[in-house]
Amino acid sequence: MNLVRKTNTYYLIFLAFLFPIMVTVDYYLIQYIVNSEVEEILLHESERINFHLAKEGTFPASNYLFETTPVSGDFGPPSKFKDTLFYEAYADKHIPYRTYEFAAQVNGQKVRVSLKHVLLEINELILLLFATTTLILLVLVTGLFFINQKIYHWAWNPFFKNLSKLKDYDVTQKNPIHLKPSNIQEFEELNRVVTSLMDQVKKDFQNLKEFNQNISHEIQTPLAIIRNKMVLLLESQNLDSKELQWVQAVYQETNKLSKIEKSLTLISRIENQEFKRLDSVDVRLLIENIMNNMIEMISFKKLKVKTNLNPVKIKCDLVLADILFTNLIKNAVQHNHEGGSIEMLLNEEKFEIINTGDESLIETAQLFNRFQKGNSSKESLGLGLAINQRICELYGFRLDYDRQGQIHTFSLFFQ
Repeated sequence: MNLVRKTNTYYLIFLAFLFPIMVTVDYYLIQYIVNSEVEEILLHESERINFHLAKEGTFPASNYLFETTPVSGDFGPPSKFKDTLFYEAYADKHIPYRTYEFAAQVNGQKVRVSLKHVLLEINELILLLFATTTLILLVLVTGLFFINQKIYHWAWNPFFKNLSKLKDYDVTQKNPIHLKPSNIQEFEELNRVVTSLMDQVKKDFQNLKEFNQNISHEIQTPLAIIRNKMVLLLESQNLDSKELQWVQAVYQETNKLSKIEKSLTLISRIENQEFKRLDSVDVRLLIENIMNNMIEMISFKKLKVKTNLNPVKIKCDLVLADILFTNLIKNAVQHNHEGGSIEMLLNEEKFEIINTGDESLIETAQLFNRFQKGNSSKESLGLGLAINQRICELYGFRLDYDRQGQIHTFSLFFQ
């Protein structure tokens, strides 16, 4: 739910609760005011009648007087207001009246005087005022709703356009992004902050990219020199057996360091989205080429290989595709035991490779992290699956792993 709709929803919910309360209060308030006016008229009339009785001793002519009743006893009835219905022959129906009863004296005789005031027009007035107020309130709410919509579209228009630009922003693009200015202070402040952050991110990205390139270039040269010197020492006849072991260990660790550097550089390049080319990769042909390159290792381990490969093409960088499938197949071969088996399935939905091997030493969820190895093999760097995971994230693939004892299954889903 977007911001405008969510805000309006809250407004409508608030008004839905408030409206019946306001209407009810309005109705009773109008009724109270009207009744107060009627009561004031009847009270004024009772005072006029008492004054005339005290002065003249007779009832004056009155439009509100409708009944007088003698009262016995020391005290007269208490004054009170009430609503009642009277049948009117001219209208042939009962009409509502508001009545007022009070005590008075006529020639020393206590009487109960009843006054009445018709409420027919008053009730109509209440309903009219109630309907008018309700209509005005509805018009006001509707007007506020549409005005609020227009204000949102006008005021938030720069924000939404800038948001669209930020969604399409690529840190590798050379041209700077220009955010649409706004005459709203908060949005302008947001634009300045976002622009500053983007500049900093782009600068950090460029620095990181240059660092990766420099470290990759600068490390390879001394590593190559070290390897060459180690080869010369290994070929030397002046080393005893212990010194020869030392040189071999240094040579192996140098090769390992070189592989780590290349793998980490590759991961960094993938995360920096430096591979943007989309090739039409023939997956079956690629797998067959990889298998041909590993035929010696497969034969050496006496592995039984079963394949069911359908023709499938995917869109991704050819180099990364080769790395992705090579790592999966190499992992199945390298971590298999002698006389084990490998089964591969390829269709439009997925590539699945099932192999035998030792039980994994780590949790499945951690297997795709860097430097995590399923076994204690010294040849494994623990970076192959991490590279595969980054490639899958780049192209929207999904890589799943499952194990059942010594049976390991990797499933690469293309969609």
